[in-house]
Amino acid sequence: MIAPLGFTVWSVIKILVLIFLCLYIAFSLVLIKQVQMMTTTLEIGFEKELKLLSIIHFLFAIAVLIFSILIL
Repeated sequence: MIAPLGFTVWSVIKILVLIFLCLYIAFSLVLIKQVQMMTTTLEIGFEKELKLLSIIHFLFAIAVLIFSILIL
């Protein structure tokens, strides 16, 4: 069913999913900053691995956004 302005339910859902994924990328950037602050405060022995894991998480979030743009 087409709404009066030409939007369908699925197009609204797709836009909401893309907005959510953009917010998730912002969350992963905050996570990188928090890991960076934590590793400067604490010395736990595996700071490099934690930083690498947070960067991989950020890259994965970007990849999911790109794939969803292509699919949706």
